[in-house]
Parts: sequence; C-alpha cells; structure tokens
Amino acid sequence: MYRLTISITLLLLSFVIYADDVEHGMYMLTVKNAKGDFNQINSFVVKSIESSGFRILADRDVSTPDNVREEGEDLCGYKGKLIVFTNDDYINMLTSFGNKYLVASFLRIGIHETNEGIQIIIADPETINRIIFNDLDDENYEKAVMKTLPFKSKIITTLHSLKLGTNVEEIRDPKRSTEDLREASRDMFMMVGPMTFFDDEDQFPKIYSQKNENGSQGLENLKQKMFKNIENFQPTEDDTEYRWTKEPKEDLKWKVVGKVISPDKKAIMFGLTRNRTEAVSFYIVGDETEENKCPGLDHLTAYPIEVLLMIDDGEDVVYTPREMFRMDMYFWDAGMGAFMNHMSMPDILDESIYKALFAKEKD
Repeated sequence: MYRLTISITLLLLSFVIYADDVEHGMYMLTVKNAKGDFNQINSFVVKSIESSGFRILADRDVSTPDNVREEGEDLCGYKGKLIVFTNDDYINMLTSFGNKYLVASFLRIGIHETNEGIQIIIADPETINRIIFNDLDDENYEKAVMKTLPFKSKIITTLHSLKLGTNVEEIRDPKRSTEDLREASRDMFMMVGPMTFFDDEDQFPKIYSQKNENGSQGLENLKQKMFKNIENFQPTEDDTEYRWTKEPKEDLKWKVVGKVISPDKKAIMFGLTRNRTEAVSFYIVGDETEENKCPGLDHLTAYPIEVLLMIDDGEDVVYTPREMFRMDMYFWDAGMGAFMNHMSMPDILDESIYKALFAKEKD
C-alpha cells in the first residue's frame, strides 16, 4: 500500500511538472501551404465557419508591411485577410464568470500568403483566455479554460474539414508555459507589468467613466457617441509623423471592427484597428528573407484592439489594453531590440486611441 501511494504521488507529480512545462502559443497554424485563389479560399473559410454555428463580425483585408515601405523593390506583394467571429454560446460562457470577460469574445482567423502557399492561422483562444481569466481562483480558472477548449476544437475541425492544404496544429510564437500564464509572469521586467488584464490595473486600465443614465440604453448612447468620434478622428502631429505610410489620410483612420453585447446588455465590446498600425507591427516582427519579405503577417490575428464598455456600480466605464502590454502579449517574439527601437510607438497608440474615442487628447 505504501509503495502504491508513493507510485501514485510520483505519477501525479510528473503530470503536474509536465503540465507546467507545456507551451501555449498566441497563434496556431492550422492549414499549411494551401493552393488556389486567395479570395476563394477566404470565401470557403467564411462560409464554413458560418455553417459551423459561428457569427461573422468582420472579414477584412489587413494592411501589410508594404504600406510602410517607401522603396518599391522591397515590397513583398503578399495579401492578408482577417476574419473576426463569435458565437452566442461562447459569449454566454465567458460572461457567466462576469461581464468583464466579454473582452475575450472575439475569435479570429488569419489567412495570408507566402512563397510556399496560403497559410491559415488562428489566434489561440485557449492561450488568450489563460491570460484574461488568470485573476480567477484556481477552480474557476480551470473551468473557464476547459470550457474554452470545445470552441477551439470546433474551429480547428472546421478548418481541417476544408482540406485546403496540409492540416496541422502548430503552435507559434510568442509561446508561454502553462505556469507562466497562470501566474501572469512578466516577459519584460523593465517595461511591462504582469501578463494579466485584471490583476494589474495598469494593463487594462479604466480610461473613462461617467454616471450611467438610462441603463443599457445609456451605455448604447455612449457607444454611439464614441463611434461618431472615431469617424471624425484626426491624428495629432506626433501620430502623423511617427512613420511614413502610403496613404496617410486613409491609413491613420481608426476603424471599428466587430461588436458584441453581453446577454444582460450591460457590457459592449468592439474592436479598433487601422492600416498603419497593422503594417508597422507586422513589419517589426519576423526575420525577412529573400523568399519571405513579410514574415510578420503570421501575426495578423493580433488585431483588432479591444475596447470594453460596462455598467459598473452605477457608472458607464470604458477600458482598453495599454498598448505596451498588448504588444508584449502578441509581439514579444519580435525581441527586446525591436521593443527598444520602437519605444515611442505604444504611447503614441495609447494617445491616438484615446483621441479617437473621446475626440480630445488626454488631460
């Protein structure tokens, strides 16, 4: 009996050690080197995802590094598509833990070209939810992660069923261990705090609040006001001059990408992105080669940027991730050198997003 107890203990210990050592990527390659017409493949994916019970929120071209390259001979010519979608059961699952977790409601597929063919990737919802839910106690944290897995599996199964190329489940950088994700371990001690949305108020800060008037309709009114501000957005001088872009009037405009509402209508989440921000971030990450001058396109499901509106304790509150934190979350594999070389970019983005939402610069 003693030996049996020791054996079971050792087995459980080895399982725990193994589990802690498992790596989780922010992205997962699901179909490798598909052949065929790019737009047709995108259409196949959209229709298949819809047929599997998901709701498409956005299907858009992403801006590639070519948009921020002045030298014509350096252009890669590749295309990229971003598909943002969700599912009512998924939203219900997330918000069963609290309305703030609506921030995890965007599911994302990316389709992009390389010399070898067309690649289909996903933003891994398991990894993302291990970050977003890591403020919960152990029991509820495990529940949230386990309840995410069937949705992840359904997305992968749907993409594999299309038989467009080689079906794979290849985790991609940035990668973090199970233990690091649970403990919100930092990647950059000097610049970025814990890898968590809700255990550190600096990472997913409240950037605005006002007294709630008229319940959920008041929250909807605030959202509509913000949408109008976004339409009328004009960049600051610092924002404009940060980086050359092909069509600055269009490339610096923020665009709303997708919107979801909590079942009780007390929370709204929408996404923001713009051409230059996408192009610069994809340009920074990845090692260019003669064969692939746009390697960073495999990070295209990093967008859109989340904006969460909630009714909380009688107030309408607005949250959005701090951009240094978000860049760490999705682009840490670019390396410390890339972060140091683009240190001003996150602050410029924070200011630009604030101005887009509220039609004024931060106080």
